[in-house]
Parts: sequence; C-alpha cells; structure tokens
Amino acid sequence: MIPNRNVPNIGGVLGRPALAAVALAAAGCVDVAEVPLPKAGQVEGEVAVADGSRGDAYLFLYPRTKGAAPEAAVPRYVTAVTDLRLASGDRHFVFAPVQPNPYRLGAFLDVDGNFQPGIDVLAQPGSGDRLADGDELNLQPGERLWRDVAVARPVLREPPAFRLDSPDDGERVLPDQATLFTVAIVVEPLNGALAASRLAFAVSLIDENGDGVPDDLNGDGIPDLFPQAFLRFLPRPGQVVPTDSAGDPATVVVPLAFDPSPFLADLAGNLQAEVATDRLQLFLVPQAQAVTYEPGRGRVVTALDAIPVGAYELVLLARSGQFWRIPNDLATEAGRKVGGPYPGQGVRFRVAHGFLADAGP
Repeated sequence: MIPNRNVPNIGGVLGRPALAAVALAAAGCVDVAEVPLPKAGQVEGEVAVADGSRGDAYLFLYPRTKGAAPEAAVPRYVTAVTDLRLASGDRHFVFAPVQPNPYRLGAFLDVDGNFQPGIDVLAQPGSGDRLADGDELNLQPGERLWRDVAVARPVLREPPAFRLDSPDDGERVLPDQATLFTVAIVVEPLNGALAASRLAFAVSLIDENGDGVPDDLNGDGIPDLFPQAFLRFLPRPGQVVPTDSAGDPATVVVPLAFDPSPFLADLAGNLQAEVATDRLQLFLVPQAQAVTYEPGRGRVVTALDAIPVGAYELVLLARSGQFWRIPNDLATEAGRKVGGPYPGQGVRFRVAHGFLADAGP
C-alpha cells in the first residue's frame, strides 16, 4: 500500500440522477438518450478498527491490475477518516467521483502518527500500524457501491529502507550491454525516524499464483524470493516504451537478484517463514523486461532486445507490499522533517550506451 502525494484527496457525495433517468424511461416519459447516465460513481462504507486502537485511517483505491511485482502500487484515489471521527463513532468514508473500473480497496490505521504524505517513501504504513486485507470491487457507471473495511492486521516491520553501502557519488552509471554489475545495500534507520529493531530485509519465498508451491519463474531450479529488487526505467519526454493492448505504457524494469543460498536452508520450503538480514548484495540481471497487464491474462512480462538508455530508480519491494526506492524525497528539503536531508537517498542511476562499468562493491 503505497500512497502518493500527487493523488488527490477525494470527498463529497454523488447524487442519483441515474435512478431518475431509469425510472422516467421505464414510464415512457422520456427518451433515455436525452438523460445520459452519469459515468462516475462512488464507493463508500464504514471503517472498523479493533477496540482500543487509535489513529487516522487512510483508505485507497488501486487499479486492480496494478501492484503485483515488479511494481510498487500507487493508488488512484485516496480518502481518510480522522482519529477524532473514529473516536466519536463516525466511521463513514466516501470516494467520489470515481471512474468506473475494477479496483482494489485497501486501508491502514496510522497508530503512531508518523504517516508522511509529503515524503514519497514514508507515505505508507510502518511497524505498529494496522492494515486491511484488501477487497476487490468492480464499479459500474453511476453505481453507488457500499463496502465496509476492517483494519486489524498488525504491520510487523518498517518499510524496507536502505542506502547504498559505499561512498555516494550522486550517480551510478551502468552499461546497456551484459556485464557484471553489483551493488550492496544496507538498512537505513534515518537517524531514528524508523524503529531500528523493526527494520530489516525480510527474505521469504514467493507463491504468487497461490498454489502452495514456491515459484520458480525462470526455471533455474532455485525458488524465487522476496524482497524483489529491480531498476525501473524513468522515461523522459520523447523516449518510447512498449504499450499494452489499451495503449497504456508498459513498466520497463531490469531485475536485480541476490544469492539465495544463505536463506534457503532456514526457509525450508515454508511459505510463511521469513529470514531477516540487514545487508543484501544485488547483482544486475542484464535483461530488460516490459511489464503490462492484459484483461484475462493478468501480468504479462516481455523480454526486450536491449536495456533502454536513460534514468532509472532502484526499487526494493517487500512481501508486505511495503517498498523503498532511491532516489526519493528524503534527499531534498522534505527530509528535514525526519532529521535529514539524506544525500545517500538521492543517488541516481543511469544506463549509458557503450559505458564500461566496474563491478560494484
């Protein structure tokens, strides 16, 4: 669950002209074409929290097809119910107007009050907060859809905050050809802004299709693991990327992997087990991929002939849905809110044609 400061807060109540139009048409009083059905609808309901839990509740509507690895989900709509309203018994929330589409409804309770909507990587739940399991819905044109949300599952860890374990030079340049390139990352508690005891890279097995068997998507005989790391392409104006069947741009990523052997024995095939570590050595998998989402097929991954040149960000995605990325807002003046700025959070990545890179630390 990854809120974004560029997503507007949504409120208000939609009227019901659609019902009036249907009633008049049924009575033969008016041509339906003269009173078009409204396209936008609304989603509303009530938030349920555990007895004694306090905090502001934040709710999000995500595009249903987004958010599966290797993407960090960004909500389309955001709303909230304040702690004072919850304490008074007013638990009602509204998203409106909402365009008809399939969505995933998510929510969390900011128990410790450290939600930072103005800082991208801190605009997400942390340890001690409470999380909803999420709900799938399909909003129809003009529909007023009611869904209640129970926010009760404890969040066990902080977001997987990291920094590069090496001197920071502001930019890392990678070649667009196959080569050995590695980078070490270590956990970053941000001068105490995150609880160090709850901060770790939680290594676990992946079972994305839910068949009870660890995934091995590349067929190499080694189970796939969380956290997932990748470089995500940040295309500039004029840079072309593949598109899906609806014409929407694909997400272009270059996977990063880490040696699974130190963790597999402890995981022992248990899909629920986690092994915590404070350092990971990542190495580049020199194969760019275009990730799209197709109706009836879900996530589709297509290998590209070459790694696009240009700017990238380094993303780490945990099984919990929490994430971290570099560069981020903590390297700017916004970082002063939590003891920064942190220059190491502003390291940029760039792929250049013909560049010969040394292997990282």
